[in-house]
Amino acid sequence: MCGERSCGIGIIVLHLLLRRENYFATLANFCKGKYAETTLHLALSLHFPATIMRNVRQLLSLALISSLLASANPALAFIDTGALEKNLESIEKGLSDPTGLNSLVDELQQAAGNAAGDYLQVTVDGQATTMWDVKKTDWFYAHVLALAELGIVSGYKGSNGKPTGKYGPGDNVTREQALKISLNSAGVVTANCTGEPASTKVSDWAKPFAVCAASMNFGIKAGADLKAPATRAEVLHYLVMAFRAQVAEGTPPFSDSKNHAYKNDIAFAYALGIISGDKNADGSAKGTFRPDANVNRAEVAKMAKLGIELL
Repeated sequence: MCGERSCGIGIIVLHLLLRRENYFATLANFCKGKYAETTLHLALSLHFPATIMRNVRQLLSLALISSLLASANPALAFIDTGALEKNLESIEKGLSDPTGLNSLVDELQQAAGNAAGDYLQVTVDGQATTMWDVKKTDWFYAHVLALAELGIVSGYKGSNGKPTGKYGPGDNVTREQALKISLNSAGVVTANCTGEPASTKVSDWAKPFAVCAASMNFGIKAGADLKAPATRAEVLHYLVMAFRAQVAEGTPPFSDSKNHAYKNDIAFAYALGIISGDKNADGSAKGTFRPDANVNRAEVAKMAKLGIELL
């Protein structure tokens, strides 16, 4: 099984020495990301043309420093600080030898493969992919799985167009991303939509979805920034419009949504069970929905999956 030291060293070496972007993404998530990403960010901040930092000793020293910065308790750092110094020479020698480097890669791949069964495994563009930030025990697992199997979500991709192994459940969803998820969930064929998007502030890839939103009267205002984060109420509205649901006048049971512009959509979604509102620590209802708060990828996956089932 991959040790914490191997994870940290492997991530740094593979990314900075080998430039293997997909390996970095997979291993960073497998090694819990927290400390690995801190190391990478610090390394990149010092990585200027005059110092390419290919010396393994420099890399390991940098890893040690960053791991200590990442945690007040050295025991929690992903580098084995106690054994680091005495292993420097052997590690450097091993990494300078292709056989030693390949051995490290094999060790990391084997460890990742052994752990993959605990995480979401899907096929993206014909490629078997493990999303290391979606555990089977996470509350959003079933929602992301359903959308991934339908090809509605695929997680992040690297500059080479291949999956990185990251879904980003806590990342904000933009309006144009929400449009794509909503329209694809409803089975809308974008090629059948004609006209122009309501706003020019949209990415090229998202223009077909923005055109559909305009032709289907989503009510997006001219000049609205579709690249900006979407709100919880906006995502609900997009889903309701994409599915062409008939929404009657209604009043949400939430104190912060009764006079909202999308109050009818909120009331409708609540009645269907698509949303339930905020909860207290004991599970009781807070009586709020936070309609204008940003919404993350895990929450949108739940709304979209329930939308498919209930709208």
